[in-house]
Amino acid sequence: MLNFEANLVIAPLNQLNSIVKIILFLIIWAVIWFPIAIPLSRLVKWQIAAPISNTQKLTFIISLYSLVPVLIWAMIRVNQTTLEKIGLIFQVSLFKSILFGYGLGIVTMLLIYGLELLIGWLTLNRQNILTFNLWLNVLLLLLVSFFIASMEELIFRGIFVNFLEADFNLWLSAIISSLIFALLHLIWEQKNTFPQLPGLFLMGIVLFYARIINHGSLGLAIGLHGGWVFILACVDTFNLYSYNPLSRGWLIGKKDQPLGSMAGLAVLLLTSLFLGLKNIVF
Repeated sequence: MLNFEANLVIAPLNQLNSIVKIILFLIIWAVIWFPIAIPLSRLVKWQIAAPISNTQKLTFIISLYSLVPVLIWAMIRVNQTTLEKIGLIFQVSLFKSILFGYGLGIVTMLLIYGLELLIGWLTLNRQNILTFNLWLNVLLLLLVSFFIASMEELIFRGIFVNFLEADFNLWLSAIISSLIFALLHLIWEQKNTFPQLPGLFLMGIVLFYARIINHGSLGLAIGLHGGWVFILACVDTFNLYSYNPLSRGWLIGKKDQPLGSMAGLAVLLLTSLFLGLKNIVF
């Protein structure tokens, strides 16, 4: 009887258009999170009209993303799919791909930052490198970067792509999921996010491509995403460099807008070249 009643609910949901499924997913996610977010906003002393600090933003993100495993479990039950179909293939290759992705993400960021330092667009703040509890902070940032990257990839390149592929071809699914990925970043902050929307969209495309060449696994995408977040978090936490005031922002970027510049787009281009080479060689 219970199975029959459950099927009466699940069957109509499975017939919904993929875009409707995504909207419904986001609404349910928000409804579940709001009772957590309201007391949390008081705890971190955030006011609606006030700008959000990095600490407040991180607190909200961790609380929001902590709900993702529950949502994935529910989605698998309702959509009658599997973890493998959304990109979680638990094999040794998954962890190898994550490590490779982390390495590639970190290297591409360091190459672009290194080039900017050589040209003189950036100035290294050496006194901030040897800070107290450096390794403890680095370890914490590594864990946070992995958590954020894993949850975002499970949602945007996992669940949403799984929905979209039922109604659209591969690359149209990539475009739609990347648009959603970019636009949802406006929730946290609008002023610094608007200039980064093209970069965020392209980032989504690169991460989608990473899943494709990784034979449907999210491992490589999680690693790349995590590596980028890790470096940006280190730069912000330790205040590792200063911008040359004579250089143009659209060219070298700003600390709050890493994807709103040619330098940020160069990271994505360089990563795409490496991914293309990996796809050809391996």
